[in-house]
Amino acid sequence: MKTIHNMAIVALLLAGSDVYAGSGVQAVKQTLQGYEQAWSRHDGPAIASFYYEPAMRVSKAGPLVRSTRAAEEAFFDGFVQLLVVKGYDHSDWQVLHVHLLNARTAIASGVVTRYRRDGSILQRQGVTYDLWRTDQGWKIFLSATHAPQSALQFH
Repeated sequence: MKTIHNMAIVALLLAGSDVYAGSGVQAVKQTLQGYEQAWSRHDGPAIASFYYEPAMRVSKAGPLVRSTRAAEEAFFDGFVQLLVVKGYDHSDWQVLHVHLLNARTAIASGVVTRYRRDGSILQRQGVTYDLWRTDQGWKIFLSATHAPQSALQFH
């Protein structure tokens, strides 16, 4: 009888973890959708609000650590303005894959398409994020830009 009881508890825990994993993945995707909406508004402080501090960005130029919210905002204000000068209007996810590593850590990878005002494509950018679930929701603590074909897929 005790074995059946223990098996039932394990089954419930496993079923619950699947439910949590699904809702966790959706929460990360919603966070990253909101992140792209902030980009589309050209709102540096809003973009910065999606980050955990300190955060690190890795690009072709190498890693860059931003340790404060003020550093995040200054970085994104400048970066968005550079994109706007090049014709950037808005962006959207073309592909987005999310995998929960545990209840508080996720990795997301995909391709963001940046558009001009006329709807033509300015750029396709591969991005990979590590996120941490805080009391304020999911926050990015590591971002890496790369070629679109290098986006990770999870099974």
